[in-house]
Amino acid sequence: MDTARCKAFVAAARVGSFSRAAEELHYTTSAVSQLITALEEDLQLPLFLRSRKGVTLTADGERMYPVLYNLVRQEEKVYETAAEISGLIVGKITITAYPSICAAWLPGLIRRFQERYPGVTIRIDDSIRKYVLEALNSGRADVGFLSNQHDFTGEWIDLQKNPMVAVVSQESPYARWDSFPLAECEKAVMIQSSHGVDKDISGIFEKYDLHPNIVYTTRNSGTAAAMVQDDMGVLLVNELSTHMWRYRVKVLPLDPPQSISLGMAVSAFSSASPAVKTFVRFVRDAFES
Repeated sequence: MDTARCKAFVAAARVGSFSRAAEELHYTTSAVSQLITALEEDLQLPLFLRSRKGVTLTADGERMYPVLYNLVRQEEKVYETAAEISGLIVGKITITAYPSICAAWLPGLIRRFQERYPGVTIRIDDSIRKYVLEALNSGRADVGFLSNQHDFTGEWIDLQKNPMVAVVSQESPYARWDSFPLAECEKAVMIQSSHGVDKDISGIFEKYDLHPNIVYTTRNSGTAAAMVQDDMGVLLVNELSTHMWRYRVKVLPLDPPQSISLGMAVSAFSSASPAVKTFVRFVRDAFES
């Protein structure tokens, strides 16, 4: 398999554009298009849907992505391992994480890591739990930062316990309370900051047999917080998320108190690249010190 074709495919799939992939790979747009067309002809599969707005993967392309991505990563690991033998740590790391962790933890961790290992480049993708898990399970990400809901088959490292809190507007009657009783979730207008099931929250509701009055859902917790500021409802989130905002809201502890375990997930540490292994050890040591 021609790895240049695979690299062009992976880059275009990630950025959604042949021209942007060309910039990343230091090719011409025409060269990227030709490489991908040759790959499609070789596999006898249509991999991309092309439009004026860019490109998106076909169903066949979605199935091929993790296979071709891993092929590219294996070649990169060869050179990274050779560099490690020579005493250098080089390579690429793709991180997927909750937005709250991206904002609160990763800037400082990555800055210190790259001061020590300048030959490593890092790409960060922030998203809700569903997409963090998809990126890890498909191989699109090397390391994930999320909560532990025991639904990931890779290796897990606990880093920190984080309390769950209720966020209310300063005009809300709840703002005068010292805490937010979980039973109120059945009465108050609730805002959910993820599409579908949020396991960090749903587990709490199941534990206490609660049926929350969820009226609004949004994928972005910042949008949800802005809605809270306008007194549209109550939001339950991990406390770390509130560090990202500058909204006029009040944060209340839950009654009874609840917390989640935040940590780091790696699909397969034993087969990870030297750069990924070094990063994982660095993060673990940073939290243990």
